[in-house]
Amino acid sequence: MLFLLVFALLALLPWVLAVPTSIHAPGYCAMRGQCVTSAFANLPCVDNTRASAPSDGLRSQLVAMCGSQFATGDVCCDDAQWNDLVDQVKRAEPMIMSCPACWRNFLQFWCAFTCSGDQSTFVNITSVSEHAKGTAVEQTDFWVDDAFGAGFFDSCKDIKFGSSNGYAMDFIGGGADNWLDLVRYMGQKRPLLGSPIQIDFPYTPNNTRGMVPFADDPQSCSQGPNKCACVDCDAACPVLPPTPRDQPECHVGALRCWSFAMITTYAGILVLAAAWYVLHRPSDRVKRWIHRLAGQYDRVALTDDTELPENSDEEDELVDDDENPADTRLLDDPDHTPRHYWLNSHLQRFFYRQGLLCAQHPWIVIALSLIFVIACSFGWTRFAVEQDPIHLWVSPSSPELANKHHFDTHFAPFYRTTQLFIVSKDDDAPVLSADTLQQLFDLQDEIKTMRSDAHALQLKDVCFHPNGDACIVQSVTGYWQDASMFDPNTWRDDLDMCVSQPSLCLPDFQLPLKPQMVLGGYNGTDYLNAKALVVTYVLRNSLDVDQIAKSQDWENTLLRTILEPLATRPEWQHVRISFSTETSLEQELNKSSNTDAMTVVISYVVMFLYASLALGKWASGRRWFVQSKFTLGICGILIVIFSVSTSVGLFSLTGRKTTLIIAEVIPFLVLAVGVDNIFILCHEFQRCQEHGDAIEQAAAKTLGKMGPSILLSSLSETIAFGLGALVTMPAVSSFAMVAAIAVFVDFLLQVTCFVSCMVLDAHRAQAGRVDCVPCVRVRDVPMDNKDGWFELIWQQGFVPVVLYPRTRVAVCLGFLGVWMANLALVPQLPLGLDQRIALPSDSYLVPYFNDMDRYFNVGPPVYFVANGNLTAHNEQRDVCGRLPGCKSTSLANVLEQERKRPNVSYIGEPTSVWLDDFLQWLNPSVGCCRRKKNKEPLTLCGPWDDDSQCEPCYPQLDISNMDSLPQGQAFLDLFSIWIKMAPDEDCPLAGKAAYGDAIVVDAKDTAISTSHFRTFHTPLRTQDDFIQAYASAHRIATQLTDALRMDVYPYSVFYVFFEQYAQIVSMAYQLLGTAIISIFVVTSVLLGSLRCGAIVMVVVGMILTNVIGTMVLWDISLNAVSLVNLVICVGISVEFCCHIARAFMVANGSLLARARSSLAHVGSSVFSGITLTKFAGIIVLAFTRSKIFEVYYFRMYLAIVIYGALHGLILLPILLSLVGGKGMSILAEFDQEGIAWIHQALLTDDRDSFDQVLITDMPSSVRDR
Repeated sequence: MLFLLVFALLALLPWVLAVPTSIHAPGYCAMRGQCVTSAFANLPCVDNTRASAPSDGLRSQLVAMCGSQFATGDVCCDDAQWNDLVDQVKRAEPMIMSCPACWRNFLQFWCAFTCSGDQSTFVNITSVSEHAKGTAVEQTDFWVDDAFGAGFFDSCKDIKFGSSNGYAMDFIGGGADNWLDLVRYMGQKRPLLGSPIQIDFPYTPNNTRGMVPFADDPQSCSQGPNKCACVDCDAACPVLPPTPRDQPECHVGALRCWSFAMITTYAGILVLAAAWYVLHRPSDRVKRWIHRLAGQYDRVALTDDTELPENSDEEDELVDDDENPADTRLLDDPDHTPRHYWLNSHLQRFFYRQGLLCAQHPWIVIALSLIFVIACSFGWTRFAVEQDPIHLWVSPSSPELANKHHFDTHFAPFYRTTQLFIVSKDDDAPVLSADTLQQLFDLQDEIKTMRSDAHALQLKDVCFHPNGDACIVQSVTGYWQDASMFDPNTWRDDLDMCVSQPSLCLPDFQLPLKPQMVLGGYNGTDYLNAKALVVTYVLRNSLDVDQIAKSQDWENTLLRTILEPLATRPEWQHVRISFSTETSLEQELNKSSNTDAMTVVISYVVMFLYASLALGKWASGRRWFVQSKFTLGICGILIVIFSVSTSVGLFSLTGRKTTLIIAEVIPFLVLAVGVDNIFILCHEFQRCQEHGDAIEQAAAKTLGKMGPSILLSSLSETIAFGLGALVTMPAVSSFAMVAAIAVFVDFLLQVTCFVSCMVLDAHRAQAGRVDCVPCVRVRDVPMDNKDGWFELIWQQGFVPVVLYPRTRVAVCLGFLGVWMANLALVPQLPLGLDQRIALPSDSYLVPYFNDMDRYFNVGPPVYFVANGNLTAHNEQRDVCGRLPGCKSTSLANVLEQERKRPNVSYIGEPTSVWLDDFLQWLNPSVGCCRRKKNKEPLTLCGPWDDDSQCEPCYPQLDISNMDSLPQGQAFLDLFSIWIKMAPDEDCPLAGKAAYGDAIVVDAKDTAISTSHFRTFHTPLRTQDDFIQAYASAHRIATQLTDALRMDVYPYSVFYVFFEQYAQIVSMAYQLLGTAIISIFVVTSVLLGSLRCGAIVMVVVGMILTNVIGTMVLWDISLNAVSLVNLVICVGISVEFCCHIARAFMVANGSLLARARSSLAHVGSSVFSGITLTKFAGIIVLAFTRSKIFEVYYFRMYLAIVIYGALHGLILLPILLSLVGGKGMSILAEFDQEGIAWIHQALLTDDRDSFDQVLITDMPSSVRDR
C-alpha cells in the first residue's frame, strides 16, 4: 500500500511542477523579475506571490507608456522586465503608431500581460525550466476577453506599411484575419525577433480555476481621443460618391434593354407589314375568298371590275406608280421627255474622248503611265517600316505619351523584367518539393553567373538594386537567401513561417517578399500547395540607348543559352517552364510578321491568278488560246501593284514611315477595287465588240459608259479614306492616306493605261494571236460572241429569282431582321487586342501569357504623380494620410478609399505615400532619426551610440499639429538624409530602397517639384480589365486634380497603349460616319438622285452594322487593326453598290425593269470581280499560323465579302426596284451602238435617221476622222 502511495505521488510530481501558478486571485502575480538574461532571450521568473508597489521612476514610466490605470496600485514587474518590454514594443512602434488606437491597445495588451497587479487572474504558467537564479517561465496561457481581442484587431487590421505596399498586420500579426490569429502569432516563441517565451491563448477560459479573461475597454480607431486617420482605419473614412460603373445595367428580364428594344421594334415592323399586305389586297380578291368559303364561287366577276387572270403575278401592285411599264415606249416618241442631268452628260463626253485617245495612242499612254509610276516610286528610296509600337498606336499629341515622357525623364523608365513560371506538368498537382527548390537554387546561380555574349555582362551589371548591390530577384528561394541556408528536412516549416511573416525572412535585397509575388495557384493561404513558382528578375531601364543595348544583350544570351534549352534538361522534366524577357514580345511579333508574309503572298498570288484566268471567255479548242485574257489580267494586276507602289512612294517622300498594316492590307483593298473595275470594263468592252463596233470605238464607248461609274466608286472611296487621315492614331491615319492615294492612282491608271492595254489585247485577239505568246498566230479561228455559261445562269437564273415580284418585300424584311439582330449586338462589341492573338500559335510566349493569367496574383504597378511643392504645409495636408491634420479628401485618403472598392477602382494594394513614411521617420517617438547633440553638420546617431549623446533630429515636431512640420530648406535638409538611408530592422521607414527614385527635388527653388505615389492594380486578366483599370485611374486622377488644385496624373507601363480605347469608339463613329456621309454626298451628286444616294448609303451602313455584329459573335475586338478593316469594309461595300446603282440610274423602263437590267449587266461583273476574287484569297488566309490573321483578316474579310455580296447583289437591286425613283433615262444612256444621245431635239427632227444623231452627237474629233 505504501508502495502505491509513493508511486502516485511520483506520478503527480511532474504535473505539480508543470502548473506552478496555484493562486489565481486579484493582487497576485504569476511571474516577476528575470531568471535568465542572455543576448538571445530574457526569461521571467515564476512568482505566484502578491504584487508589489513599483519605484517612483518605474511608475512614472508605466503611466507615460501604459496609461493612467498604472498611476496607483501594485504591479508584477521590475525595472529589468520593464526595460525589456520597452525594447520589444519599440520594434512595432514604427509600423503601428500612425494609428493611435492600435498603438494604445497594443501597449495596453502587453503592459497588462507583463505588469498588471492582477496578472494571475488571466495568466497561467504551463511550462518552466530550472536555472541558477530560479525557476524560469517557458510557456504560459494568456486569457483574453473576446470583446477586447476583437477591438484590438479591428483597430490594427487596416494600418498600412507604405514602403512595402502592404499592411502592418503582415508584420505584427503574420497577416492574421482575426484577433486570435493576431495574438497567437505575437505569442510565438521567437528569441530576438519576438516573444522570448511561448504564450498560448485559450479561447474559452477555465472559470473553475478562478481565471478571469483580460477585458479592458479597447480603443476605437474611428472615434474618441485616439481616432486614427482614414488611411489606417476603414471605419473613419468618408464614403466616396458612386461611379457610373456602380449603376446596374438596364435589363428586361434576361435581355439587355437595347436588345429588347430591337426585338420589339422588329416585331412591330412585321405586324405593320402584315397589316399593310392584307389591307393592300384588292377588295374583289377578298370577296372571291368569302364566296369561295360560302360555296358560291364561280369564274364570273362579282363586280364591274375586270377579272384578273389566275396566273397574274400582281406586278402592277408592287411597282412604283411613278414609273409604269408603259414608259418603255419608243424613244422617238415626241411626248417622251427623259430627265436630263448635265453632270452625267459632261462626264460621259469627257470619258468618251479620253477612251478614244487611249485607244488611238496606246503605247504612248502606257509609256507615260510607267514614267509617272517610276517617278512617284522614287520615294521608295526613303522607305522605312515603323516598328516602334508607340509610334504606331500613339498620337504624337497624346496626353498619355506626354505623361510617359515626364515620368521617364523625371524618375526613370519602368523596369525591365524577365519572368519564369515553373508549373507541374499535372496542372492540379503542387509544384513545391525539396528537389524542385534545390534545382531552382542551382538555376538561379547559373543565371547569376552567366555572362552576355557581346558585352560579357553578368546579372549584377544590368539588374535593379536600389538597396546596395543586391539585385532584386523575386523568388521563393529568397526566403532562404541562398542554398546554404536551405534545409531539405525543414523547408516546409521554414516556408510556412516565411509566407506568414515575410519580414522575418528578408531576401538579400532587404525588402519583404509577398507570397503572391512568388507563388501561384494556391487556395486562400494554402501556399505550401501552390501549383506554380514565379521567378522575376528586375533589370534597370534607361533612356540611354547603349544601356538598353547591354540589357538586351544579356536578355538574348539568357534566352539562347539557358531558358530555351531548359525543356530538354533531365532535371526539369517533371515540370513545365514558361518564360519571357523584355525583348521577347518584340522579337516574337517580328517573327509572326515574317511567318505571315508567305501566307499573305500566297493569298495575293491566288487572287491574281483567279482574276487573270476569269477575265476571258472559256472556249473549246483553239479559240481558248486566242480569247484568253490572261495577259490582260496580268496587266490589270500590275496596275494594282503600280498603284500601291506609287502611293507608298509618295507617302515615303513625306518622311513618314509605313506600317505593316499598309503592307498587308492596302494591296487587298486596291485589288478589291481594281479587279472589280477591270471586270466591268472588260465585260462592257466585249459587249460593244459583239455589236460590231471597231476596237477604238468600242473602247471609247466602254469608257464613256462605265467611266462615270468607276469615277463614282473611286471618288467615294478616296474621300472616305482621305477623311481617315484626320484621325490622330498614326497607324490609322497612315493607312487612310496611303489607301486614298492608292485608290485614286488606281482609278487614273485604269481609265488610261488599262484601256490602252485592253485595246492592244483586242487587236491581238482580232489578229488571231495566242494569248501570252503573241508571236504565235492561230489561223481561221471563229470568234464566239455567245454569252458564257456563267452569264446565262446569272441572267436567266439568279436575276429572276432575286427580283421575283412576290418575294421582294419579304426579302427586305429578312435583311431588316438580320440588320436589327446585329444592331442589338453592337453595344456588346469588346475592346482591346490580346497580345496572344498577335503571336504565332507556336510561340513560347503563348504558354507564358496563359500562366500569367492563371497563376500571377498581382496586378501591374500604377503611379499617381503629383506635381506640387510638398515642402509647404498646405500641399502636405493635400497629400498625407496618416496624420490627424491631413484632409479627408487628401491624395492618400482618396486612394485608400478607392482601394476598398477594387471592383470599380481596380486598385488592389495600399498606396506607398512617401510623405507619410518620411514624417513618421522624423517623429521623435519613433526614434529613427536621432542626431548627435551639438554637432554640425547634422550627423545621425548609430545603434551603439549612447542615448544621452543623441537627440531627435526635429524635436519640435508634433504629429498632431501640422504647423509643426518642417518646411522649405529645413524639410529638404532632413529629406536628403532620409532618402539616402537604407531600411533595416531597427528603422524600416528609411526611404532609400522604396523611394530612391520617387521624388524629384528642385534645390534651386527649395521645393519638391514632382513625386509619385505607388500602388498596384488588381490582377488584370482580360483586355476589358486593362481598359477599365486605365479609365478608373484617370477618373481618380481627374477628381484629385480638381479637389486639390494640384496636377495629378496616373502612370502605368501599359497606359500609353490603352489610351486609344478611351477614344476608339468615338473615333470609329467619327471615321465611319464621315465616310458613309461622304459616300452619300458623292453618290447623290454623281448620280443626280438623292433617293438613290440615300439607298446606297443605307445599304453600306447595313453591311457595316452586320459586320460589327458578327465581330461580337466571333469575339473579334474593336482596336486599331479591326478599325482599319471596318474602313476597308466601307470601301468594299461601295464597290458592291455603286456600279449597280449607276447602272440602274441610266437604264430604261420601270423600276423593276431597270433593276433587272443593272443586276444582269453589272452584277455578274461585281460577283466575279470582287466576290470570287476575294473568296479565293481569303480561303488561303484560313491556313495561317498567326492568330491575328485568322481573327482579324480571315474572319473579318470573310464577313465583309459575304455581307457585301448579299446586300449589293440582292438587297440593293430589290430596294431600287421598289423605291429607286426616276433615272436619267435615255439622255444618260447609250443605245446598242454605244453613243450618248445628247440633244433631245434631234430625236423629234428626224426619228428615223440614227446616222444623223450619231454624227451630230459624236465628239468633233470622231466626226473629223
